[in-house]
Amino acid sequence: MDADPGFQRCDSGQLTFSTALTFRIDNGQSVNITQYEQVNGQYTDYRPIYKASVPPGSSTKVYLYHVDGSWRLGNDYTRSTSAFGTVSDSALRPEFITGEWQIRYNGVWQNWKSKLRCTGTYM
Repeated sequence: MDADPGFQRCDSGQLTFSTALTFRIDNGQSVNITQYEQVNGQYTDYRPIYKASVPPGSSTKVYLYHVDGSWRLGNDYTRSTSAFGTVSDSALRPEFITGEWQIRYNGVWQNWKSKLRCTGTYM
């Protein structure tokens, strides 16, 4: 499902990255995260906040949010220092990001060629 052409937004509130990010979660296991769901009623810079779908029982938190002209991936959308992924883009919705992501891996920022797309069913 693509963004609704009539309103230019993803009405399902569900996004998927084209490439998974692998995280080590609290129990030391690795998990691939691609799915994000909009957090109802939460916005930064007039843009929706999304939370990653993680395995049940995990305390790992990953958010997709916009701050200071960049979309970011981080563990806490209230602290810009928590970001480990960023793309400089002023898109009002993440499914319209055209810039290239940078991901911090082992302390080094690297290009990450991944795109977001709308998934799920309409809310």
